[in-house]
Amino acid sequence: MSAPIILPQWGMGMNDGEVVKWLKTVGESVAKGDQLVEIESSKVNAEVEATADGTLGRIDVEEGRVVDVGTVLGYLLEEGETLSDLPDAITVGGSTSTPAPTASPTPTNSSSSPHTRTGKQIVTPRARRLANDLGVDITTVVGTGPSGRVTEDDVKAANISSSVSPVKDSSTIESSVPVKEVIKLSGLRSTIARRMTESATIPSVTLSTKVDVTDTVAFQRELVSEWREHRIRPQYQDLVIAAVARSLKESPIANSHIVGDEIRVLSEVNVGVAMAIQEGLLVPVIRNADQKSLLQIAQEIRELARKAKSNSLSIDEMTNSTFSITNLSSYDINTFNPLLNPPEIGILGVGAIEDTPVVFDGKIVVRSIANLNLAFDHRAWDGAPASEFIRSVGKLLSDPNWMRA
Repeated sequence: MSAPIILPQWGMGMNDGEVVKWLKTVGESVAKGDQLVEIESSKVNAEVEATADGTLGRIDVEEGRVVDVGTVLGYLLEEGETLSDLPDAITVGGSTSTPAPTASPTPTNSSSSPHTRTGKQIVTPRARRLANDLGVDITTVVGTGPSGRVTEDDVKAANISSSVSPVKDSSTIESSVPVKEVIKLSGLRSTIARRMTESATIPSVTLSTKVDVTDTVAFQRELVSEWREHRIRPQYQDLVIAAVARSLKESPIANSHIVGDEIRVLSEVNVGVAMAIQEGLLVPVIRNADQKSLLQIAQEIRELARKAKSNSLSIDEMTNSTFSITNLSSYDINTFNPLLNPPEIGILGVGAIEDTPVVFDGKIVVRSIANLNLAFDHRAWDGAPASEFIRSVGKLLSDPNWMRA
């Protein structure tokens, strides 16, 4: 029996994916476990593998298309089967595809325009949440997604059109200045753009504070000799990750996701750490960070950084973070407004450490002062508990004795 190649859901919050590249050609023999097609979604590059031995019989979704989770991307033929044994393909956003089996029926009329609603309205969870946030009546929104599905872009368009004085999207405004080069928003850059647009719609607040980390900086220097045998040099970011992980354990609401009208307090502390690579931004994840020693955290973050640069991060290493950290301390940036990584409700922006004259024990001395910036989703987290959280991180970074254990 022919085997469908289905776009899986990798991690919470994944709704769709872009077909970046087919790794096999039609008619080519494949073995179970072979990589068939490269997919990019939610900052993750991964490959869909063959579920059985056979031959790639048909490609239903061409490269460059973005389709929903569960979409059939193509089919594998078993020995003795021909193309006539495959189900008919339908049009999906200009490409062809076959609907994956589901528990409930969905519209599959290939002759319908994406703008024509047939039967029950189909709305993506993110689009419904955005409509609630913007006060848009979702029942009035015309879907342009696959099978007439209402997407976030449809909700945004409806919100703009209902405004008394609509403002033209700056991305559509053209200048008369001569263009030197055109760089298309594709691949990872396109994914980042979508995620940042989504983040910008969240009602977030940023709190900034300064922390005396003189003792922690000294402790970091002590670790240089202790860790030499492990061939690893301690970094300030290692200490921040450890402090955040402990604070998340002590403040469960900070370690939450907001999904629809639910705040889901999570049982694992998985810290995502933003990393800049040539193609854009990745956020690999340290799982169960609260259960790991400082050295284990340092070793793991170095390995994740190595994989990020070589584009070899696995799905597990890129998904299911519960809180994120973005570190600009090496760029001498003090205060900034980090963007949330939904569905997380918090992200810590790490600013630079400055040698600053302060009054200490009645004397003016130079101390190492760090800058911390916490952005949080105000729908799920209020100012007072968020302030307690960033203060907790600050206290842990000001006194490193707990890290010596």
